[in-house]
Amino acid sequence: MFVHFGRRSENNEYVVHTPPAAAAVKGSIVYEQPLHERMRLFMRLEVLMQRFDHSLQHDSGPDTHGSLLTLIEMMNLTNRVDVKRELIKELERQITNLNRLSTEPGVDQRRLNTVIDKHRRLIDGIHALSGQLDQQVKGNDFFNGIRQRTAIPGGTCDFDLPAYHYWLARPAGERRQLLLDWAQPFADIQEAVSVILQLIRNAGAPRTMTAGRGFYEQNLDTSQPWQMIRITLPLNAPCYPEISAGRQRFSVRFLRAGDLKSRSTQCDEEIPFMLSCCAL
Repeated sequence: MFVHFGRRSENNEYVVHTPPAAAAVKGSIVYEQPLHERMRLFMRLEVLMQRFDHSLQHDSGPDTHGSLLTLIEMMNLTNRVDVKRELIKELERQITNLNRLSTEPGVDQRRLNTVIDKHRRLIDGIHALSGQLDQQVKGNDFFNGIRQRTAIPGGTCDFDLPAYHYWLARPAGERRQLLLDWAQPFADIQEAVSVILQLIRNAGAPRTMTAGRGFYEQNLDTSQPWQMIRITLPLNAPCYPEISAGRQRFSVRFLRAGDLKSRSTQCDEEIPFMLSCCAL
């Protein structure tokens, strides 16, 4: 399990514990707002990789199709930006900040060193990846034919791609293995994204706050490396937050969900919520 090196507790010691999952605690839902472009990239990759893994666990042709569409999205996203460079820069930044904790009282040095060593291994693994992440399918006519047709609404019908129709009827294990082979370069990327985001999510202690008349605003200390805002609400809350964030402050409007058919309106009552401002 990953570990979290938190802020000082009431007895002036650093709290070291196994973090909860990034997903919401049972009975609640978490809304997250990245505070810069690198976090947006990592969070988008995380969502796509989670969707890929979810579809991959199921055996039907439509599930395989869903996995493949998501894999293509992952490749398209990583072709537009040097994700390997961004991951390495973020891992190195976190190593620098984690090393600063080594002189703080109450820090579990063994666990701290384990996390830093993990970061360094991830950096080595990413350095070892050559070329673009879709390099191994560049010359694959079967894959590229499907990839091109996905740009057309309904473009992957059996009459458009009979070879794809044939493949979707193959045994599930055979289809799954080919998808895993195509996605293999993303294994180190997925692990690095998961490690980075888990550490950041647990870098901010949740606080109970109240939004007066459905609105909350807070300044940010610009000397801190803020990465993400997290808001937690009960699953049965009749509203959702709309977060606007800049370098110096952020604001939250709580909007009534209603029937989702008409434009949402801001709540006019007090809304209690849990707020985590994550800096690392």
